[in-house]
Amino acid sequence: MAGWLITGGGGFLGRHVLDQVRSRDDVIVIGRRVPPGWPVDRFLKVDLGDPDIVREAVQNTRPQVALHLAGRTPPALPDELYRANVLGTLHLLDALRSLRSTIRLVLAGSAAELGPVDDSDLPVSETYVPKPVNAYGLSKHLASVAALATDLPIEVVLARVFNPIGPGLPDSQAFGRFAVELSKPRTLNRSEKQLPLTLRVGDLEVKRDFVDVRDVAKALIMLAEQGSPGIYHVGTGRSHFVREGLDLLIHDSRRQVHVEIDPRLYGLPGPRDSRADITRIQSEIGWSPSFEFEQSITDLWNEVSLRDLSIP
Repeated sequence: MAGWLITGGGGFLGRHVLDQVRSRDDVIVIGRRVPPGWPVDRFLKVDLGDPDIVREAVQNTRPQVALHLAGRTPPALPDELYRANVLGTLHLLDALRSLRSTIRLVLAGSAAELGPVDDSDLPVSETYVPKPVNAYGLSKHLASVAALATDLPIEVVLARVFNPIGPGLPDSQAFGRFAVELSKPRTLNRSEKQLPLTLRVGDLEVKRDFVDVRDVAKALIMLAEQGSPGIYHVGTGRSHFVREGLDLLIHDSRRQVHVEIDPRLYGLPGPRDSRADITRIQSEIGWSPSFEFEQSITDLWNEVSLRDLSIP
């Protein structure tokens, strides 16, 4: 019998959550493969796309708390997003409901569910009515709606996470890709002078509420322990231009860089500015972000540059 059941432990967010619960002996992780460094005896191989296997795993572990972190993000195709984010959540909900006992379910949502938000509504609160404009946002919103509509005894806490960054950020995300590009071996000309790196980028003038993934992991754990059913926004309450993060990465890399705007790299449709009202989670849970934007970017750079140095 598990105290906690966690899905998506091998993902960007999941790995940081596992780092913070590693000392607990009542945590079981389910997924397709064992997360790096996680004990094999506290892992069950489960495909969330198979409802029978999900139900069997839940019946065998009978958790009191479930953290649902599994899912897909862009650039996954729409059918992959809906299958992983919606169906995977529905299968988990059905399995938990079958236990007929009180369970706290913490669901990792996304600010992409909200869609464009007028400046007059910023920072955006939990009462804002979502209007997702792309497949990812819609898939996350459908999963959230299904979870929040679930009857007791499942207590659903939706952590609507804004834009997580920090060490381990995948290169499918802008800052992750920038860091990987900047860490590539330097090219020298015949006189052994370093040649500038041409870095092709998308829209640098959008603003996002970038929150450190380690702070998000802490928020999810605190919500599992102290949260009330409903929605909590998890962010910093401030937004930064994407350009600011790129400038910091270039500074940390100490490289000569020629930045080239490429419209083909523009991301999914979304707001020009996005930032969370975090009043609820601060007042009810006592959580506040502890990492500054600059520290998150620097820690991302250090992780990528050290990782690349370790590759033969």
